[in-house]
Amino acid sequence: MDSITQITLGAAVGEALLGKKIGYRAAAWGALLGTTPDLDVLANPFLDNVAEISFHRGFTHSVLFCLLASPIFGFTINYLQKKWEVGWKKWTQFAFLVFFTHIILDVQTTYGTQVFYFFSDRPVTTDTIFIIDPVYTFTLLFGLIPALFLNRQSNTRSLLNKGGLLISTLYLVWALGIKAHVHSVFDASFENQYGFYEKIKTTPNGPSTFLWTGYVIREDTVYQSIYSIFDEDTDLQFRSIPRNTELIGEIKDDRAVETLLWFSRGYYTVEDNRDSLMFYDLRFGRSDLWLTRNEEVPFVWQNQILFDESGNATNIKQQTPSFETRSSIFSRFIDRIKGE
Repeated sequence: MDSITQITLGAAVGEALLGKKIGYRAAAWGALLGTTPDLDVLANPFLDNVAEISFHRGFTHSVLFCLLASPIFGFTINYLQKKWEVGWKKWTQFAFLVFFTHIILDVQTTYGTQVFYFFSDRPVTTDTIFIIDPVYTFTLLFGLIPALFLNRQSNTRSLLNKGGLLISTLYLVWALGIKAHVHSVFDASFENQYGFYEKIKTTPNGPSTFLWTGYVIREDTVYQSIYSIFDEDTDLQFRSIPRNTELIGEIKDDRAVETLLWFSRGYYTVEDNRDSLMFYDLRFGRSDLWLTRNEEVPFVWQNQILFDESGNATNIKQQTPSFETRSSIFSRFIDRIKGE
């Protein structure tokens, strides 16, 4: 999730745990710890683009990190805030819960989080909310901000903050329920039209739990479609996107390609641009949010495969993700949510 949401969640969790004892300081420490796992990006200057992909949301987003880092932060914060007599054990529990909720929230997004890092590098994801979800973030803020202006011993203060946490959590449950329905629609529609498939993934299309994109892998083709929960017709129109796996057949075990294949989980397409190979991760969509039939629209997640002097694919050059910001796309997005 975006940094603002993670800071807000950390502050809300901190307020719920220690707000009555130390007041706004609990929210402040929660906000600081809430963004700490994302500081893995500070290592980027020391990594190449391939290593960045595997490192981000790796160790700092794992249960192992929670277990190892929490006592360190617990001792440190207790030393800095010893006059409040919270104790290092309480601060350790505090740090653990803030870190853990950060990880659980990131699991809901498409990027994937290596929760079981060290034991497994497989990213865990439920694909239930977009990386920016105003409903979730504002629900937390509406509970947290008014609470911080009240006396720390006030029951209303506690109820407001915990109410925000409860409603935002129920929103995640809602998203899981909606996804289950959407997933069944894509599954049934594809099987009715094409028969068998190998893998299927459904993800939120933009900052909403109303509009969804589905990706289905069958042989060397990815089939894509979008669906709104307000659509009356569940007979979806799929577009086919060839993966062109033969273009990377001889280099699939090279470092750069191996990492891209691991990260994309099979939802990719490769393009030969004469002087280079481009690898697109389809899970992150196109700049038009898949709302047009124009096949020239660029994909958001673009990687140019780079070769060394020996012809080995050793690195990649990432293109800057971009979205169409024209009002026509926004209008089309709203219309599509409504089932039009």
